[in-house]
This record gives sequence, C-alpha cells and structure tokens, in this order.
Amino acid sequence: MPVKPGSNEEEYFARQEMERRRKFAAERQTRLLAEERESARALHFMKCPKCGMELEEIAFGDVRLDKCFGCEGIWLDKGELESIRKKEAGFLGKVLDVFRP
Repeated sequence: MPVKPGSNEEEYFARQEMERRRKFAAERQTRLLAEERESARALHFMKCPKCGMELEEIAFGDVRLDKCFGCEGIWLDKGELESIRKKEAGFLGKVLDVFRP
C-alpha cells in the first residue's frame, strides 16, 4: 500500500532520517576535532610557545624542566611547579608561592 503524502508514517521516517544524519554529522565533527587536536599536538610537541624553537629537558633536582635555548625560557609541565615549591622552602619557595592556586 503506498504511503500518502503528509501521512504520519512519512513524517516519522523523515524525522528518523534527519536524526540519523544529525548523529552522523556530530560524530564526524567530533572525529575531525580529535584529528585536528592530535595534528596540532604533534606539530607543537616540545616547541617553545614563545619563539617556536625546540625545547630540551634539563634536570632541576629530580624534576625535568623544558628549556628553550633560543629565548632562554623555562617551561613547566603539570605538577612540576608544585614539586619545586615543596622542595625549595627558602627564597625560591616564597617566589613560587606567588604562582600557587
């Protein structure tokens, strides 16, 4: 039996198709964003955020800091500032307290 134009069944399948397309578009967008984020991470990994030169790890006690020999900047990974602050109770510890959350 043919479906009459404007019938509930036709509207139902049209809505189902639209939902399927919306879901597909959202999944595609999520996948593209993840690929873009990974591409940016690979492009910028161990690069100085200030001048773009390569970063090299240096030891500061038992903490590994990232140093740029281009602009002489020092960059910290998550938790490194807190590790240094705990170990340095003197002047450096007080200076680092300024950056404490």
